[in-house]
Amino acid sequence: MSVKLIVSSAMGIALFSGFVHAQSVEAFLASYNQDPSLTIAVSDAVSSNVREAEEFCRAADDEVEQVQVYVGAGLAGAHQYLVSVNEFAEASRIKLITCTCERTRGHILSSFANGIGELERDVCSSAWRGESGGTPPGVFKINLGGGGDGVSRN
Repeated sequence: MSVKLIVSSAMGIALFSGFVHAQSVEAFLASYNQDPSLTIAVSDAVSSNVREAEEFCRAADDEVEQVQVYVGAGLAGAHQYLVSVNEFAEASRIKLITCTCERTRGHILSSFANGIGELERDVCSSAWRGESGGTPPGVFKINLGGGGDGVSRN
């Protein structure tokens, strides 16, 4: 990991923890002015507090395309981190928030889907299945009972 990336990440956490709570998520997004380090800041913030995903998603919906892409990628980063530490319920919650926050389908969901390696249509269908229980989203389930195709993906 480069020094620049580490510094950007630390600055993102510091800015998020002090700046967003003192002002608004909209002002936080504006402070990055389409800087790619917004992705890291969103990922760090949402990994620490999944409830922030909804605020970031809602605020980014009104932003320019590039900000939407960075926020979607940041949400994907938080999702992937939570999956890696076996926090499947929280990861599923980010997925569901991402599928429901945009007023119109746009770049947030597209960037998120790309970041987790799924098709947009599959992201939201697995998010809904994840809410109703079963195998955690993003986990392969082996069907050895003889029915179906043998492997299904939630």
